[in-house]
Amino acid sequence: MTNPAPPNLSRSQRGVMALITSPRRLLRFLRDPAAPKLPKAMAVLAMLYVVMPADLIPDVMPILGWLDDLGLTGVALGYLATKAASYEDAEDVKKENEAKGGGEAIGVKPVGP
Repeated sequence: MTNPAPPNLSRSQRGVMALITSPRRLLRFLRDPAAPKLPKAMAVLAMLYVVMPADLIPDVMPILGWLDDLGLTGVALGYLATKAASYEDAEDVKKENEAKGGGEAIGVKPVGP
């Protein structure tokens, strides 16, 4: 079941909205072995970047170091949310087609990188 979102939002905005309003969808995406691996890997690498002492801009520089980590994490989470929303959309279409007696989802783009 998906949360209704305003139709004028882009896919990335819908992904971020879904991440905020329904974190369970994101957890389902992360736990699903059939989901694309690249967004999962990017999220893990972004979190490692935040906790590692060696950064592009070290955290010793109070404002710039923190903004560096925040920006990279924001980009990675935005990408992850976009891919999770695409994956959920494809799964919803697939379930609707199966409920109607059809097989595979027709006209759904692959979710890969």
